[in-house]
Amino acid sequence: MKAIPIMIYLWYIFPVFLFFACQFIIAHTPLTEKFKIKLPDIMTPFLLMGIQALSIDSFQTSTLPYLLIIMLLIGIGVALGHAYYYGDIQYRRFFKIFWRIVFLVSVVVYFLMIIFNIITYL
Repeated sequence: MKAIPIMIYLWYIFPVFLFFACQFIIAHTPLTEKFKIKLPDIMTPFLLMGIQALSIDSFQTSTLPYLLIIMLLIGIGVALGHAYYYGDIQYRRFFKIFWRIVFLVSVVVYFLMIIFNIITYL
């Protein structure tokens, strides 16, 4: 069993800290009224950075290219869904749905990376 570095512990608690920090930013700025920005809109890029760092630590390689491919496939699926159901693509709705789905995928992948990282240190 290897010792877990302090930096890895910080990546483990990063989503919790990020959740509260983003919630504070959204509550104390006019982002929600002017741009209708919510918590997932701000957290997604930071979660992708965390996934990058944890994947390099766990697998000694980056999983970011695979995540980008998944994001492209999600975009294609959302665009096809919009074209089928609405007859056209409304870009505001498309980007909102796309970004929120990417957030859900990145949260799941982030927690999977934490589990894999813990397993590699056992």
